[in-house]
Amino acid sequence: MRYVDRSLVAPPPSLTVPSTPVENEKLGAAAFYRTFDATAIPRPTSYVFVQYKAFDVTSTLRILFHDKCAYCEDEVGDDMDVEHFRPKGGVTEDPSHPGYWWLAHSWENLLPSCTPCNQNRRQHLATEHMTEEQFLALRYKPAMVAYGKANQFPIDGVRATYGSSLSTERPHLIDPTVDDPEPFFRWSHEGPYSVVLANTDDLWSGTRALASISTFALNRLKLVQSRTKILRELRYQASRTIEELEEDMAAGGSPRSVARALKRIGEMRRMQAPEMPYSSMVKAFVDSFEIELRSLVAR
Repeated sequence: MRYVDRSLVAPPPSLTVPSTPVENEKLGAAAFYRTFDATAIPRPTSYVFVQYKAFDVTSTLRILFHDKCAYCEDEVGDDMDVEHFRPKGGVTEDPSHPGYWWLAHSWENLLPSCTPCNQNRRQHLATEHMTEEQFLALRYKPAMVAYGKANQFPIDGVRATYGSSLSTERPHLIDPTVDDPEPFFRWSHEGPYSVVLANTDDLWSGTRALASISTFALNRLKLVQSRTKILRELRYQASRTIEELEEDMAAGGSPRSVARALKRIGEMRRMQAPEMPYSSMVKAFVDSFEIELRSLVAR
């Protein structure tokens, strides 16, 4: 997950003007929810929205996020979900809440998501110290626990309702267009796999990081496997750079050998460009490696 500045693109006209279909849907939803009772048994079906995923919305989200999931930075391909950060049809943690239906067409509430991050499905999770044998064994076992955001939206504070202010809420989940995710997470460099962990230096930040990692299943097996392919390439480049530098230094060293090593870091940083997959993981690795390399040079 990486920070994305919404001001880099113009909001979709269909939502901001708004278009006639969007306006009609807003009016229909307002009339529907005047008599909606989320506490009724069985719970009535929520209003069905469709206009929030008009072509200009999906294309603008794709441009803003470089065709990547807002949560895991995996490529979304043709299966991108237009995800409501505050869920429109109900709230898992508060069954009596109708959902944030009045935000269904709010540009600030929409994010692009891959299906595994957004939809509730059974998945295995990788852990920091999992061995390769344990990782491979899980791939052939049925998953028993479901992960994925769906209608989850845990908060501290008072949950907002129609007409009230969202400022009464302190969301546990991280919206990468509101908060910079980088301080919330750290990446494991110990095990064989690319596993994201919570930065627990601060209790509230740790709570939000843990909630986001669990809710979006940021350590699900297939995602970890994809990230690890890039991590292994980074580790190879780092190991090769250090070996070459140490050999040059043992032979007397030269400014050119140091410059060559630092140039290699610049080449590695190309993999953390906004359009590249898992750029936040790459940045964390290269930042750490640069510190290690400069420390070696300073000896």
